[in-house]
Amino acid sequence: MKEILEALWNEYFLDKCSVMDTEEERRLMSVAADLHEHVRVLLNKEQEEALERYVDALYKIEVSVAKKAFFKGCEFAVSFLFESGNVKK
Repeated sequence: MKEILEALWNEYFLDKCSVMDTEEERRLMSVAADLHEHVRVLLNKEQEEALERYVDALYKIEVSVAKKAFFKGCEFAVSFLFESGNVKK
């Protein structure tokens, strides 16, 4: 089942669900980009590189947590559907 979830994550979730397609998402991305640029000009090169490594680490953590939640949610949904189909009324 893990292989199926990996395929679903890689082929569907990242392509379809990670697209910024709402006004709120675009607004938040713009705010983040503006803040990033503001901070970047305040830092020297070494500080800027350290900040970029920090941000990259945060992104990796975020993706890891999102992927784990996605897998757990899929596993829960399958278990729930399986068990609810076996309930006798």
